[in-house]
Amino acid sequence: MARACGREVGRESLLGSVGDISQVCGIQSFCFDDGPGKGVRGLEFRTGGGLRFVALPDRAMDLYCAEYRGIPLNWMSGTGPVAPGLYSSHGWEWLRSFFGGLLTTCGLSNVGDPCDDRGAYLETEHFGGHGRISNLPARGVGYRGEWQGERYILSAEGETVETAGQGEKLHLRRRIRTEMGASSLQVTDHVTNEAFVPAPFMFLYHINLGYPLLDQGARILASCRSATGLDPASQSALSRLGDIHPPAADAPELVFMLDMNPDTEGYCHIVLSNPTIDAGRGLGLFLRYRRSDFPYFNLWKRLTRREYVIGWEPGICTVQGRVRQRERGDLRLLAAQETARFEMEIGVLDSSEAVARFASAHGLEPL
Repeated sequence: MARACGREVGRESLLGSVGDISQVCGIQSFCFDDGPGKGVRGLEFRTGGGLRFVALPDRAMDLYCAEYRGIPLNWMSGTGPVAPGLYSSHGWEWLRSFFGGLLTTCGLSNVGDPCDDRGAYLETEHFGGHGRISNLPARGVGYRGEWQGERYILSAEGETVETAGQGEKLHLRRRIRTEMGASSLQVTDHVTNEAFVPAPFMFLYHINLGYPLLDQGARILASCRSATGLDPASQSALSRLGDIHPPAADAPELVFMLDMNPDTEGYCHIVLSNPTIDAGRGLGLFLRYRRSDFPYFNLWKRLTRREYVIGWEPGICTVQGRVRQRERGDLRLLAAQETARFEMEIGVLDSSEAVARFASAHGLEPL
C-alpha cells in the first residue's frame, strides 16, 4: 500500500481516483525570472505527505528551501538563488551567493577559510571560502516519477564538474530521492577524480535550520562522545552548546566540533526539536548519515538578528581551509580515477511523541 495525503491507498485505487498523479505528488520544473536568480532552474518536489522542497540544478543540485505542511524548515540568508555567473571565488565573496537553504554543498577543493595553496597546475592558487562547487551548474539533469510496485518514487539526478584547463578534474554526481507520502528525502553523491594524478579533496554538507523550527524552547538532540570549540569564543561557550535563545544583537558566531557517536549500524543522528510548533503538537527535523562517510561534524550557531541559524555540517574535513587541514596531517587525497560515495537522509518528525521515539531508538540526548 502507498500512503498519500495521510491515507493508505493502493496503486490501482489511487490511479482510478485521479486524472494525473501530479494531483497528489510530483516534481515541477521551473525557472526564476527576476533579480540575481534570473534564469536559475528549479525542481519543486511535492510528496503528498506534507513535505515540499526545491532543488537547484544550476547550483550543483543543492536544496534551496523546504517546508512541512506549510512550516518552513530552513534558514534563508537573503541573497536569493544567485545565478552561478555572479559568483566570485575571492576570499569570502562566497557569502554573497550563499542562500542558506536546506543544503549548500562545500568543496570540492577547499572547505572553510580562504587560502593560497599549491594548485593542480599553478605553483600558487587562491582557494576561496567553502569552495566553488555550490556555485556551479549541473549538466545532464533528469527527473522522474515512477511506480515501483505499490510505491511511487520521485527522483532527480545531475552532474556537476569542478575542473580547469591544466587543473583539477573533480566530478560530482548527485541523486535526490523521495517518494509519495514521504516526510524525508535522501541525497546520494559520488565524487570522482577523473584526472590521472591524486587530487586534494574536501567535502562538507552545510545544512541550515531556521525559524520557526529554530526558536526559543527548541532543543538539539544527539549522541556525541565529546565537543570542542573551534575558536576561543566557542570553547568558552561549551557549557551552553545546546542553548537556544531568541535573536540577539550581540550573539557571537560559534562553531563546535562534535565527535559523533554512531549506532550499531554505523549511522549518526541529530535532531532539532521544537515542542511549541503546531499548537503544542511539536515538530522535529533529523539528519542521518554514516560516520564512515563523514568523520567530522561541525555545529554552527549564529543566533543574531536576521542571521538566526543553526548549521549541521557533516564533512570529511574541518572548516579551517586546506592549508590548515594539511598541517593537521589529514588532508584527504582522492586517487587518480577514484570515486568516493556519500549519502544522507533528512526527515521530519511530526510530533513531540515522534521525536521522543526517534531519540530513544537512537540513544539521543539533549546537548
